[in-house]
Amino acid sequence: MLRTTKWATLAGLVFWLLPGASGQCLPVVCSLSFTLQSDASGLALGGSGTNSASMSFGSMQAFGGTVPSGVTKTTTGSSWTISTPFDVKVTCTNLTLPCNLAISTSYVLTAQLQSADATNTWKVGGLTLTNVSPSILTSSASYGQVTAYIFALTVPFTESPGTISNHVNLVAIAN
Repeated sequence: MLRTTKWATLAGLVFWLLPGASGQCLPVVCSLSFTLQSDASGLALGGSGTNSASMSFGSMQAFGGTVPSGVTKTTTGSSWTISTPFDVKVTCTNLTLPCNLAISTSYVLTAQLQSADATNTWKVGGLTLTNVSPSILTSSASYGQVTAYIFALTVPFTESPGTISNHVNLVAIAN
């Protein structure tokens, strides 16, 4: 019995010293936490600090009217644009602790419109968004860093008055 205990203890030490050999040390699984935040110089987001925030610009018009705090409005000969910064923070938690394996140090962030909009132009980070395929905002963002992006909506003067609404889906993928 003593002999079996020694071998079991020795085997346990080998697996403890070599975490790659342990059945408990699986390939690294990174749990991403995605947070949208109001930017200090931008529009206050509804749901800031969560993974599902909203922007409400209220009633606006191309000429005259009021512009919400943190929003910029510009006009050209054929359209007008509203824009505001917002912040994104993505963190990664290694779910296989206490294993000491290398984890992903960066992530890819994409943005895509949920529904088609053949009239207005939706942009994030200067990239035009569609509902057909995601646009890559960054391919190597660092975890834990707050990164500001500019949201912009351009409305042509030919657009009929009314409510404009859509969803921008932001997706973070571990590298």
